[in-house]
Amino acid sequence: MFISFHGNSLDVTYPNRDKVNGSETYYSRSESLPLAQILHKHLVAGTGFKDNGVRSKSLHVTRETSMPAVLLEVGYLTNPGNETAMFTETLQNNLAREIVAGIYEYLGL
Repeated sequence: MFISFHGNSLDVTYPNRDKVNGSETYYSRSESLPLAQILHKHLVAGTGFKDNGVRSKSLHVTRETSMPAVLLEVGYLTNPGNETAMFTETLQNNLAREIVAGIYEYLGL
């Protein structure tokens, strides 16, 4: 499986960009949807951020793989609350534990 972690952001021209927040998960190919659904559940549990859902989008990093692939947008760097939390050891440790649990769940371990 391929898992890519990102901090989301919005263009400086986006209105109220500092108010947009939350976690979202992207996948490109239908065979990646089960991985996306499981990891998204664990992503939201690990961050405690707003659940922005699982979305299909043709992204190079998830489209050009031969294995199930997801891109996890942990939170928004343009949101002061999300950004501050993402740089804490507590959130990073919670997220790591949850993603490992999600990988185990996906693999049926």
